[in-house]
Amino acid sequence: MIVQTEAIGRIVVGTDGSQRANKAVEWAADRAVARKLPLLVIYIIPEQPTVAITMIPQAAQLEREARDQAKQKVNAVVEAVKSKHPGLNVIGVSVEGNPAYVLSEWSRDAELVVIGARGQGGAPMSVRLLGGVSDAVAAHGHGPIAVVSDDAVDHPGGPVVVGVDDSPEARAALRLAFEAAEVRGVPVVAVHAYDYGPREAPWISDPQSAVATKLKEQLAGKVEEVLAEVKEAHPHVPIEIQIVGSRPQDALVEASKQAGLVVVGSRGRGGFSGLLLGSTSKHVLREAHCPVIVTRGKDEGTDEASARWL
Repeated sequence: MIVQTEAIGRIVVGTDGSQRANKAVEWAADRAVARKLPLLVIYIIPEQPTVAITMIPQAAQLEREARDQAKQKVNAVVEAVKSKHPGLNVIGVSVEGNPAYVLSEWSRDAELVVIGARGQGGAPMSVRLLGGVSDAVAAHGHGPIAVVSDDAVDHPGGPVVVGVDDSPEARAALRLAFEAAEVRGVPVVAVHAYDYGPREAPWISDPQSAVATKLKEQLAGKVEEVLAEVKEAHPHVPIEIQIVGSRPQDALVEASKQAGLVVVGSRGRGGFSGLLLGSTSKHVLREAHCPVIVTRGKDEGTDEASARWL
């Protein structure tokens, strides 16, 4: 019998056997090897409506076939991982249920949950705007969630990028970003964006103006104040502060082009009664050029303790 506690102490990655999911599996396996953690590959068989099951005479047979196919697919993924990483402790399971709900629930016990997503070129804009399983898991997971799009690149030696403001979720993301940077031996790029257009503030719409320069200096001072506590805990992590005159989501996506990782915060508590992701985090999940970690506040559980997998 498959139990959720099998996720304890493991990196968990969801797969459906697609190329997009394989990219996430590869990233999760690399993290597991680097951090000496076991890996759990989970294939989720979507639940069928009860009405549909009762109306189809061959429903029982179709269900058995679906389970058999799921086992074959997850076993194939596991064997592929083992062939590339012979020493890695990796197991595969198949379960039935709503994919977003299952992965969100398994995130209670996992060190990290990894899931694939469509990249910028992976689907028409009309499809990408609808979101999907990755959005739902990132929004409702109980622990840290990594979203790896099919065109994401984890640049070796690239910095960890994190957005900075004075919100609790941003502070939680900041803590995790510094821990990840320390583990990886790379710098942190702390990005603060201000979005004052010509209509709202015409006197600073020119980024080269004296007023805009003064504003950037003031904002940099505020960012330094926010960074002070976490810098004290990680004194050897190099820091670059970027003050950018644009929307926060655009600034983070731009910074992700040369990054190894982007860390964003979630506004809500884990679980399906919580709030959804903010618009900035949603945009970054879909448009970032590297893997993205969604983290929660300190009172949400394991995010800080789990930085070793980064």
